[in-house]
Amino acid sequence: MIRHPSSRSNRLGILGMGSRDHLADALTRRLDDEWHWFRHVPAGGAEATDAVLVGPGGTWALSEGGERGRFARRNGHWYRWNRSTESWVPWDPAPITRARLAARRLSLYLERAALPGEVRGVLIPTESMSVQLEPGDSIGLVVEREPERVATLALADAVLTQQQIDRIVALLDPRQPLPQLAPSTPRG
Repeated sequence: MIRHPSSRSNRLGILGMGSRDHLADALTRRLDDEWHWFRHVPAGGAEATDAVLVGPGGTWALSEGGERGRFARRNGHWYRWNRSTESWVPWDPAPITRARLAARRLSLYLERAALPGEVRGVLIPTESMSVQLEPGDSIGLVVEREPERVATLALADAVLTQQQIDRIVALLDPRQPLPQLAPSTPRG
């Protein structure tokens, strides 16, 4: 997997200094050099997407984090397990919403550049977060803690050509000049 530099400038100005990217390290073991990895991509919004993975299996927006606890979706509503009352209480799924919006922002950004806009959103929860879904319940997002499983999902189908991958990489790589975006009006 080819790692591209973060769009956020490093205080020291040297790539590779600082903490290791454990998620990228785990994905590198499974994905070859047809895949590209980006960190902190500010595509189409004020909030940067945690990570973007681009390759033959498509474009993936990965969001890390979440909240401590057990969470479940039942009958279209989200709940959190309250240990003190031993019952499920309503929950505002902010980490789920954040991950879905990151994928949507990236999708719109790619579409404006006349590139394939299908982006799969992935929430990689913390060790202390458990998300339960009813069988067949689609939330428009993959919730997966294991990077190896994310790699398996990404490798499942080939949906992008090499030319499409190259154009998406050119758009997301901060070292390269941005290609001309598609105009929003007929005369730009």
